[in-house]
Amino acid sequence: MEISYIDKIKGFLLDPVATLVAHRGEALEDAFKYLVVLLVIFAVLQALFTSVFIGAMAFPGMTVAVFALLGIVFGIVGGLLGFVIGGVILHLFVLIVGGRMGLSATLKAVIYAATPGLLFGWIPFVGFIASLWALVLEVLAIRELHEISTARAVFAVVIPFALVVILAILAIGFFTIASVTSGPVMGPY
Repeated sequence: MEISYIDKIKGFLLDPVATLVAHRGEALEDAFKYLVVLLVIFAVLQALFTSVFIGAMAFPGMTVAVFALLGIVFGIVGGLLGFVIGGVILHLFVLIVGGRMGLSATLKAVIYAATPGLLFGWIPFVGFIASLWALVLEVLAIRELHEISTARAVFAVVIPFALVVILAILAIGFFTIASVTSGPVMGPY
């Protein structure tokens, strides 16, 4: 029996463990179809929000429709690439902590866990809370789909997340130092 996307969304938001267990055997192809639907919803809402509130100010020569269309296309393509690359990187850490259910289980975990972020991530402030819930869901999804302990799932998810945060901080620090120290030199005349 095929479950509707609305029921899936409700399940991943409100009863994630039971929903994850119910979708453990779902084909990766079906999970990607679910992802594409959510990415389209997110990309359209994000593009509309951004084009209405930011696009006209940031790019005065570009119409709102063109700005929105570009946002939708880049949102969907970038989202698909991001999910695959992020899922492969996460899978390396899942393997390190003992997950043995395969890359497809990790990709499905990343897809299912992204549900709140893709539905509500375009809303300022609410998107931050949705992203935190998505992080918790990712831990639960890794635990359930790879059948490992919660502690192992936390390590698998938190270590790459922490590495990305550390690398971002280092990059910001590097560019800040580079921009401050590479200005014109004022010498005595």
